Amino acid sequence: MSASRMYGSKIYEEKLDTLSLQLSNTSTLVENSLDVAAPHELFEGGEYYDPLATWTPEEESKVKMKTDIRLLGWLSVMYFGMQLDSTSMANALADNFLHDLGFDMTEYGNVCFVVVKLLNIRLKSAGHNDTSDLLLDWRTAWTAHCDQIWIQISLFWINVCMGASCMLTKSNRAWTQAWMQNEAGFYVTRALIGLCEGAFAPLTVMCLSGFYTNIELGFRIAILSSGINIAKALSSLIAAGILNMRGIGGKPGWFYLLLINGLVVFVIGIISVLYLPAGPTRTQSVLYRKPWFSEREKVIVINRLLRDDVSKGKTSTKEKTSLRDIWNTLKDPALIGFWFLALIIYMGKSPVSQYLVLNLRQLGFTRFESTVLTIPSDFLRTVTVLALTWSSGHFKEKVFHCIIPGCIEIPLFAALLILPPHGHSWVRFAIITLIIGSPSSHPIMASWISVNSFDPKKRGITIALFGTFHEIGSIAAAQIYRDDDKPYYYTGNKVLISICAVSIVGLLIHREVLKHINRKKQRAWESLSEVEQREYSKNQEHSIGNKSLTFRFCY
Repeated sequence: MSASRMYGSKIYEEKLDTLSLQLSNTSTLVENSLDVAAPHELFEGGEYYDPLATWTPEEESKVKMKTDIRLLGWLSVMYFGMQLDSTSMANALADNFLHDLGFDMTEYGNVCFVVVKLLNIRLKSAGHNDTSDLLLDWRTAWTAHCDQIWIQISLFWINVCMGASCMLTKSNRAWTQAWMQNEAGFYVTRALIGLCEGAFAPLTVMCLSGFYTNIELGFRIAILSSGINIAKALSSLIAAGILNMRGIGGKPGWFYLLLINGLVVFVIGIISVLYLPAGPTRTQSVLYRKPWFSEREKVIVINRLLRDDVSKGKTSTKEKTSLRDIWNTLKDPALIGFWFLALIIYMGKSPVSQYLVLNLRQLGFTRFESTVLTIPSDFLRTVTVLALTWSSGHFKEKVFHCIIPGCIEIPLFAALLILPPHGHSWVRFAIITLIIGSPSSHPIMASWISVNSFDPKKRGITIALFGTFHEIGSIAAAQIYRDDDKPYYYTGNKVLISICAVSIVGLLIHREVLKHINRKKQRAWESLSEVEQREYSKNQEHSIGNKSLTFRFCY
């Protein structure tokens, strides 16, 4: 049904009367919404917009199941592949990787994080003037700088293809790093990998938002995060065997580990380019020639998204994303707290996780034991992140769920401080496993910031900036565990306790800020007369994004 249909017609009125009768007699229908504005004329699937459309919960569940299996399932495989490189590098530490290349732990942290993360940040935050420079940039930049012919191509397609391209280009660098032999080779290969992977996560989140409602988004991101944890566990199990190939052909075991995992990622990237759909209403691809959804299901897909978040109907836009847009997003009072939280909220377990294999070797475990012992924490984290994210979505609450990881980590770090030096290796391993296995708040944060951005252009900028601040925090986190503090890292763990405490306070302050902004909006809204409210909703609501008096920030 066309978005340009004349709704003042007699046919429309008759259909509305019939629909009202249906709704009065049938409690299982999802209600229609006549308040949802028609989407932009270039919106992907806009021809299926119908404010009178109704469907049953069973029909909606069927649509979500198809999407979960066909889209989310493969995106999880892609996340699995993207994580193989990071996990391979961590597992390589168990095979004297640092000694072979002439590094110590502090130098490894400087190179692996500062170089890779800075290039990763460049990908997330760069702005360009030429279309050819945008091959690995976020979706908003594509919208801003592509000419007319590209604007008319589905922005969702750009998201997916660029995400697959990020993966494909990274895989080429991943397997070639197996041949590095010195410090220079390590710098170059890690820099190229950081350059290739920066846009992948933001693009994936934007793609998911084109299929799922805001409430559903957080749990789906959690499933992708679970793919990362499963990748770590399986990669560790595989690495335990591959690293025993040391000496074959005169090569170290980590050579074969990086080579094999890099080739696996390359295959996943090729399949992704040939499989991923062009959008929710154009799902045919080279490898899957049939549509995912029937015509009826396409109506459900499009209209349930628009009714959940009317801003998604503005996705296709010709407005240019300028430096002013980025600056306005940075100084948005409702978003400033997210920038601070992105810096610190993930720092607690970051050093423990990154140096787990190396720390286990320092505690006296063998190469095989150090590799295999990383598996329990990965599986534990898979369960806890899904449970925490599900609970957040079920209770529609963000802040206190994001506080839970910090509350778990603080006493565990304190336990590491209490343990005397020397011995107690298995006790330390158990505590470290619980720290790494504690739930991650990242899926909740990603969906939270997506919802509170509201405006599609700002959402793209916000997700990229959030990732940028997160990478900056990762650089700082890599410097907490120092070579002169090993193997028990008493000083580093004290720092991590402080960071966890600050993140908890930051979350509580951010919650109060959002509540204060909501109260101000409510007072301003109530000061308007009914006529002024209707006029405001008609002319302003969708044009000023999250600053609208009718928009309320979630927390």
